[in-house]
Amino acid sequence: MSAAMIISPVYASGYHLGLQSVTAVATGNAAAAEAADAATIVTNPAGLVNLDGTQIDTNLFVIKPEIKYHNARGAFSDGSSVQGPEHGNIANTAQLVPQLYFSHRLNDKWGMGLGVYIPYAARTNDSSDSVLRYNVNKTNVKALDINPAVAYKINERHSIGVGLIAQYLHAEVQKYADFAPVGSAKFGIPQAALHQKAPGAFDARATVKGNDWGYGFNAGWLWDINDDVRVGISYRSKINQHLHGTARWQPTGSYAKNYAPLFEQFGFKSLEGAEVQITTPEVVSLHGMWKVNPQWNVFGNVSWTRSSRLHQLDIQFEHDKTIDPVHGVTSNTTHIATDWRDTYAVGVGASYQQNPHLQWRFGVNYDQSPVRSSTTRLSTIPDGNRWLFGGGVKYDVNKNDTIAVSYAYLHIQHTHMNQQDQGAHVSSNVRGIADYRSNAHIAGVSYTHRF
Repeated sequence: MSAAMIISPVYASGYHLGLQSVTAVATGNAAAAEAADAATIVTNPAGLVNLDGTQIDTNLFVIKPEIKYHNARGAFSDGSSVQGPEHGNIANTAQLVPQLYFSHRLNDKWGMGLGVYIPYAARTNDSSDSVLRYNVNKTNVKALDINPAVAYKINERHSIGVGLIAQYLHAEVQKYADFAPVGSAKFGIPQAALHQKAPGAFDARATVKGNDWGYGFNAGWLWDINDDVRVGISYRSKINQHLHGTARWQPTGSYAKNYAPLFEQFGFKSLEGAEVQITTPEVVSLHGMWKVNPQWNVFGNVSWTRSSRLHQLDIQFEHDKTIDPVHGVTSNTTHIATDWRDTYAVGVGASYQQNPHLQWRFGVNYDQSPVRSSTTRLSTIPDGNRWLFGGGVKYDVNKNDTIAVSYAYLHIQHTHMNQQDQGAHVSSNVRGIADYRSNAHIAGVSYTHRF
């Protein structure tokens, strides 16, 4: 658990990672019906009865993402422009993602297992002087699931499985705040004049962190229609998270540093409590496998995710804040409108058994983005529809040891953001506009040992 949480992962459909198994990624995440290793705990726990003896399956992914933006612009509500760099890369550091699974066949009817894996993650960070800094400047979301599961073989054709999920979720959001309205009220100078004469001088950085444990379940069914064809369905429940943490307000601009006590009077405490509710979505998957001949297998998978669970994020602060000094309007909430939609993903893949030890695997996956439009696209999660092209090899060293490697290229469609916070809440009400180009290279290696 410690290793999994210390190593920060990145890149996802929205924030869903989708990198639970090296052998699965090599087939475009289409091989859930295969139940080839203990990672079936995640994709379909019913597959545990298809694994012999006791197995330990370790997976490690190395991800090299790139999320570049250009043509960026920012505008204050008074019409003046935000000053700062208009291009950048918010994710260009290689990251490691470990996953661990264990399975044990109790007898002819029963199997059990345990998975410790990272299902959700997103980590992006823009520069402190970016023209988009008043939008979301940094995002760090990561979840760790502990997933024990049990499976039962009803007869030679049907098996079912169910698992419990204990999920630890950590989230961090950072935005820059424009305190020019406070300076305007203090000195009697119009905000537009302050923005033009002293750009960034009234900046402060707001960082909100929180974490929580949530609980849910997953379940699956596999049906061997005949010796060559298998189909299955799996379900993962929603998990409600009520994150409790802290909010820090740190003046960064020259005037903001000089007048920090003034901001405290307006409710912007240097350290205070904060909380936010997040619900990770339920997922339904339908998958199949066809043994064409002794050498070739073909896989397919269709998944539906209720991504609309993340309709909005309301960050609640411990203290009320004066958001309009002139009219005395206060609020204790930052509202982030995501308005995500439900999504689907389709994957197809195949495996080719070259000889008793060596198997080649390949596949492709199309994953729909939950972002509806440019007006709700976050500057640090500029998500778009994506294609994942995967390939890899699995080698049975002997009857007890298997090594697999994979490589996948993730292409995300070019996206555009035109987003502005609206309403009477804690926000700088700055419009951000930018174009994004995103992709990632993903390499994986796994080792399976059977006892």
